[in-house]
Amino acid sequence: MSTPFSRREFLGTLALVGAGVGANALAMRGMRIPLALEPRHASHSAGHPDRGFAVHADDAFPLAIHEDALAWRAFAPEPVLRIKGDFKVTLDNVHPLAALEVSGSGIISEEKVAGLMRTVTGNSAKEALTLHWRVPFAQSYRFAAIGDTGGDRELAWALQRAQQLGAQFLLHLGDLYYQPNDHLNVARTLSRAPLPTYAAIGNHDLPHSFDGKLSHWFETSVGPRNASFSLGGVQFINLDTAADTIPWSGGARGALLRQIPPLDQNPGIRDIVVFTHRPITDLRQPKDQPTDHSIKNWGEDAWLHRELLGRGVGALINGHIHRSLEGDDRGLRTFIAGEGLAHLDVILNSGALNWYDSMDNRLAQILIGEVAPGEPVDYHWDTLDMPLQAHCSQRLREDMTKFPGHFDELLKHLKTICDNNS
Repeated sequence: MSTPFSRREFLGTLALVGAGVGANALAMRGMRIPLALEPRHASHSAGHPDRGFAVHADDAFPLAIHEDALAWRAFAPEPVLRIKGDFKVTLDNVHPLAALEVSGSGIISEEKVAGLMRTVTGNSAKEALTLHWRVPFAQSYRFAAIGDTGGDRELAWALQRAQQLGAQFLLHLGDLYYQPNDHLNVARTLSRAPLPTYAAIGNHDLPHSFDGKLSHWFETSVGPRNASFSLGGVQFINLDTAADTIPWSGGARGALLRQIPPLDQNPGIRDIVVFTHRPITDLRQPKDQPTDHSIKNWGEDAWLHRELLGRGVGALINGHIHRSLEGDDRGLRTFIAGEGLAHLDVILNSGALNWYDSMDNRLAQILIGEVAPGEPVDYHWDTLDMPLQAHCSQRLREDMTKFPGHFDELLKHLKTICDNNS
């Protein structure tokens, strides 16, 4: 014969159930350190409230609702939009050579190409109309990787330099937000970019104030914190390491990794490239480590290393450390490309204005990946060659003031350049 629960027993049982549900929810969503729930995944669907058409995307997310259109941004080279209704959409961050393929019932009235921006109008019949952009270089291409640029002129130069070196897109390794209003600088710079950018979130890209508009600025204007795309047999995986996460396998990062099979069980994929902000291991020599910039969260580094190595990742590309380094991290090929401010080019300056006249004095580098049919990605470094007029970062100039007298003439010159072109 059963015995009825007392009120205390009932409440105790309820608390245990609630704790179990809460722990399970935490494991699914993840907790960030400093303590905060991981931001929720940004939607890849949107509808226009006045015109009545709806869009669902692969590898793109909605930016804004305009009077007669929905604005989107791609975070992969070959995005897809599925649309129902009479529509007008804009899609930013698409390579100028990408060709639009249309399937389903309906018509496209017009596609305009302006730099990286596509504007498409048309209508679907009963079923959705699928718009799929495909690049002509899918089997043979070059990409660049660099991080820690901030959002203004240094970012603009990194994009320009990547194009000069023949890259079809740039992997940005985080830290786009270094100074006030960099979220606006980023939007402006990326809208004028000569090639697409797919960005990892950095620790400086996390919320900078209690302003609600800034709390999710990265996810609503740059791209998702965790994502993956494939091009020509190479899988690119963007992982969020901007903050420590507990549990390590929780949240969107853990969910994404659980979807990635090992390389030998991944049909059509011959190489995997992971790009993220913080490295698993600081590759600098101990004497060159004033602070350890690697992932250290009670074993999070070991967990991530194990996850990536077990999947056969060919390269892990990081920023965060303002150096250009590469090495073997216990079987995991690792690159650190964090010279987006070309910091050493200035700090090693003698203080003379003509320092930049000699290319030999420009030491900062950018990482280049070369993709050829049937081959793993081949990597090499190239010079960033950042000109003096691109050095307008407030962060860098504050660092220069720490050397009284040494950079006085250069700082005055930079102020004139940066103020005249702001």
